[in-house]
Amino acid sequence: MATAALRLAPGMLMLVALRAALTGLDWPWVAVPLIMSLPVHLADLARTARG
Repeated sequence: MATAALRLAPGMLMLVALRAALTGLDWPWVAVPLIMSLPVHLADLARTARG
């Protein structure tokens, strides 16, 4: 379950950022989910590399 959440979280955060951008929200509503997606993505890559 945790593996699936770790793999889906970066994409979900990017979709939140995309929705914020398309609806015309201020830039922090776009930037924060994008910034949050990077460490989650890197954690997923590290977990995948370990096996």
